[in-house]
Amino acid sequence: MLGRLRVMKISARDIQVFVAGALALLGTQALLQLPSYFFGPAPASAWYDLLFYSLSAALDLLLGLAVFFGRRWAILLTQIWLWLTLALSIVTAVHAAVVPGTNKALSYILLWTVSSDLVIFIALLLLIHLSRSQRFQVNRTPNTEIGCKSPSPK
Repeated sequence: MLGRLRVMKISARDIQVFVAGALALLGTQALLQLPSYFFGPAPASAWYDLLFYSLSAALDLLLGLAVFFGRRWAILLTQIWLWLTLALSIVTAVHAAVVPGTNKALSYILLWTVSSDLVIFIALLLLIHLSRSQRFQVNRTPNTEIGCKSPSPK
């Protein structure tokens, strides 16, 4: 028993399910935070930004579910969505760092939040790219299962 080590191989589907779970978690978190925006004090401009953020993050939940259920279009749409949110996060981070505001502490909190989101988006994009690489593709040729012999040429 100790002499036989079983090596677990990660498939492209395993990576995609992980990405789907991460997206679903981000979307669920944003939707659960949505009611707090209605009851907390916030200026009108900040309220609209937070509402837009929560509703757009809800798309993460829908995309995560679509990837989990194996929809092929969901991987492409997820990549497009992650690239768009990555670009928006970069613009937001630069805006928070460069534009002087009245509340510098809020700018630093926003910068920290956006920076952590940048890391998450980059990691998810890299995982999706990795799952589409040839290394993780399952061999789907016929007669390659154990016990099946390929027909011999005559």
